[in-house]
Amino acid sequence: MSALAVLVGQYDSPFVRRVAVALNCYGIAFERRVFSTFADFEAMLALGPLGKVPVFVLPDGECLWDSRAILDFLHGRASPERLLLPRTEPERHRIMRAEATAVGLAEKAYERGIELRRASGTQDPRWIQRLERQIASALAWLEAQRPTPYLCGEVLSIADVTAAIAITYIQNKWPELMAGTGFSAVVAHAAALEATPAFRAAPYSAVEAAGGAQPSR
Repeated sequence: MSALAVLVGQYDSPFVRRVAVALNCYGIAFERRVFSTFADFEAMLALGPLGKVPVFVLPDGECLWDSRAILDFLHGRASPERLLLPRTEPERHRIMRAEATAVGLAEKAYERGIELRRASGTQDPRWIQRLERQIASALAWLEAQRPTPYLCGEVLSIADVTAAIAITYIQNKWPELMAGTGFSAVVAHAAALEATPAFRAAPYSAVEAAGGAQPSR
C-alpha cells in the first residue's frame, strides 16, 4: 500500500479538482490515479458503490467518495491556521452557503451538458432553459458577493476554491454561458486563484477532458 493517499479522478471534473486544490492548500502530498467514470467504470465501481469520482483512497486502503465527504475529512484534520472552512459561526455557515451555490453551479452546468448530448429530437428545451436559468442565477448570486479578493471575509475559503473551479469549468466546456454576461467580479476572482500555486498544481485538463471523463461529486 502506498504511503500516500491517492486521489482518483481526472482534472476536467470540478469535483475532483476542488479536492486536489484543498489538498494542495493544506500541504498534503498525494498521488493521483487518472480514472474515467466511463472508460474505467468497473474499476470505479470497485472503489465506490456509485462508480463516481472523486474517490480518495487512504494509505490503509479505506476509500472515501463524494467531494463533500472527502473535504469534510480533510477539514477535520487541517491545522486551524490553514482551515478552508472555519469551525466557528457565523463564518462557517456563510462559507457553506457560498460553497453550496458554487457546487450547484458546477452541477447544473454538467447536467446541461448531458442534456445537450442527447440525440436530436430527444432533448427537452424546457429542461435546458431551466438549467440555464439556475446557472445564471447562481452566477448572479456569486457576483453579488463582490469577491475582493474573497467571497466570505479576508481569507481564502473552500467557497472561493469551488467557485473559481466552477467558473473555469464553464469557461472551458461551455464558454457561451459566460459570454456577454458581465460577471466580471467572479471571472477576475477565478483568474486570480487559478494563478496561485495550489491551483496551478492541479490545473483543468483539456487533455483529460478529451479522454472521456465526466464530473461526478
